[in-house]
Amino acid sequence: MADEKRFHHILDQDLELCLLDEEDARGTTASGIESLREGLIATDPVLQRLAVRGIGRLEDPEFVPLTFPLLFSDDETVRAEAVNAMGQAVFGVAGDEVAEVLFDYLVRESQEGPAVRGVIGRTLGRIYYNEEGGLQRAEETLLALTREGDADAPLSALMGAVMGLEQMARRRDRYGMSDATVQRLGELAAFGRAEGAARAEDQSDIEEVEGDEVAPGRAGDPLHFGDPARIRRVAITALSWIGELTPDVVEGAIRDLDPEVRRLAVTAIGRSSSDDELTELLLEGLADPSPRVRVEAVRAFAVRAEGARECPILFSASGDDDLHVALAALDLLQQTCDNRARQDELLSGLAAGLEIAGPLDWQRGAHALVALATVAPDSAALFVVDAVANANPFVRMYAGYAAARMGSTGLLETLATDASPNVRTVAVQALFGIAGHGADPVLVAQLDQDDPQLLLTVAGLLEETPNASEAIGPLVAALTRISQGQRQTARDPRMALLDRIAELGSGDQVVDLEPYLNDYDPVVATRVAEILTDWTGAPRMAESAPLVRQAVPLAEEVQRLAGTSVIFEMARGGEIEIRLLAEEAPTHAARFRLLVGLGAFDGLTFHRVVSNFVIQGGSPDANEYSGDAAYTRDELGLVSHWRGTVGASTRGRDTGDGQIFINLVDNLRLDHDYTVFGEVVRGMDVVDRVAEGDVIVQARVIVQ
Repeated sequence: MADEKRFHHILDQDLELCLLDEEDARGTTASGIESLREGLIATDPVLQRLAVRGIGRLEDPEFVPLTFPLLFSDDETVRAEAVNAMGQAVFGVAGDEVAEVLFDYLVRESQEGPAVRGVIGRTLGRIYYNEEGGLQRAEETLLALTREGDADAPLSALMGAVMGLEQMARRRDRYGMSDATVQRLGELAAFGRAEGAARAEDQSDIEEVEGDEVAPGRAGDPLHFGDPARIRRVAITALSWIGELTPDVVEGAIRDLDPEVRRLAVTAIGRSSSDDELTELLLEGLADPSPRVRVEAVRAFAVRAEGARECPILFSASGDDDLHVALAALDLLQQTCDNRARQDELLSGLAAGLEIAGPLDWQRGAHALVALATVAPDSAALFVVDAVANANPFVRMYAGYAAARMGSTGLLETLATDASPNVRTVAVQALFGIAGHGADPVLVAQLDQDDPQLLLTVAGLLEETPNASEAIGPLVAALTRISQGQRQTARDPRMALLDRIAELGSGDQVVDLEPYLNDYDPVVATRVAEILTDWTGAPRMAESAPLVRQAVPLAEEVQRLAGTSVIFEMARGGEIEIRLLAEEAPTHAARFRLLVGLGAFDGLTFHRVVSNFVIQGGSPDANEYSGDAAYTRDELGLVSHWRGTVGASTRGRDTGDGQIFINLVDNLRLDHDYTVFGEVVRGMDVVDRVAEGDVIVQARVIVQ
């Protein structure tokens, strides 16, 4: 008997590997989706869940009938994945027929399955409808779903319904929501806020613990939610999208105990029409204990207040203890204030500090320099030359931004020869903005570089150049050079170069492009076939020779990864611990763990920091287009982009490049577009402090 169980276990593991492989290959292997079909009828619910999830990730509406029987599984997780798969199958196309199935199914799905009902709500909200009647029925269904259960019922169904309404609210330009829905969302904006639990106006009595908070119902459990504050957040976001946040809702939210609710309230004020009462509420936001709230308050106040009131607030906020609040204020000082002397003194003082700034304290001076260059270029000239020669490439990038504001082509031409391709990119963009195609010689000179972002930028700027004869040779040479590495993640710059070659070239370049008909990247090969057909008038066919796909992780590896964390030791201080969500995104988790084990993240930076959005890092060249060589396929699923979740950077479907981002706030608009493969379980306070250019000293793997 034991031998028989072991035999079946081995068979199940073999099938699991095949399921992941066919999903990863998007059905292009010799077996097609044979294993996925087999998994759909397996007796093991784990295999069924993997199979139906994989079918959904193919994003093909023809496979919807395959998922339908799984709606009636005895296993809650299988039913939930089946619902999600049906919604994923109609990505990018009208899903009215799927919605009709889900409307009927919602009636059949018992009240005992609130988690599945929640997934139905989320799915109905994200489907695109051809018929307005379907959209209206979806809204009415979600509204009814928000009223189910009682105070002791699980939050899953309610959470899913509110998330669905928020997704519909993003399409407010097509369909205005009913008064009943708006009223209900207003009620839910205060959901779970106990009597007397609002934040006191006297904030000196408040002691908030921020950063390492662990909310009930972690992101890694996508079916069960236990945090009422999340419902308030999503309801307020929906109301903000449709422009229906009333003063009473905002006033309650801005005094909520949850900092994210307060931040959303302040953001909504900044977007709303003029209202003196709401503007006064911003004063509370400016003194909020949470830096995330203060950042939004500074931005909102700058939008709503007149300049005479605005600049004193910005002067004060530029000295905030939190770096991100200060940078928000400094960026807004790129406008002339009434008190010019105070503005010049403040900005000049910070810009002068760049000369002695270290790797962890250059940001204030750099942002001040750009603001100074905008409002007082003569004053900025005293500091920008030293910034151009600074040892820190991030400082030199900001010197380029400042030189652009000043119109200094001489400094920009110097920066266009910088050792850092990121600095060059800033410089050539600025030069083109000033001189147009008069800067073409500088642009063409960049084509001997290998940085993908720089090449992509230059190829775009050379569009409609009158100097085609000077540009075409270097363009072809650049394409040849970066193609030799056979990096899938070089697709974007290669396609940009091909577009420019197609425009500027002729039959003289046919022999140069013909080898790419057999390129390792089918997208590139197809584009070359189009170009050659256009040039020669004779049909040419792409016959791509794709690279071998990276192996998907074995079942045993996925199990090990499920108990694995990665820790980033940050140069600014502190550690960030990321727990891998291997069961939700096994190939991304495996790749991340592999890169960390190889030391690939050691010494790299978080090169992109957008306050109250994300931090992004893991690029070898500290830019958007430099990543690991191979693409990783999307693993989109039920885990949402809540604050603290870790996602994979992509440039479209199935183009994961090894870079990662961490959500600083709830970014639900990224759901079903970007893979979530981890979550921060310790060190969110460290994440919140990360600034542009901050270094990951070391990344290490911890197995629980």
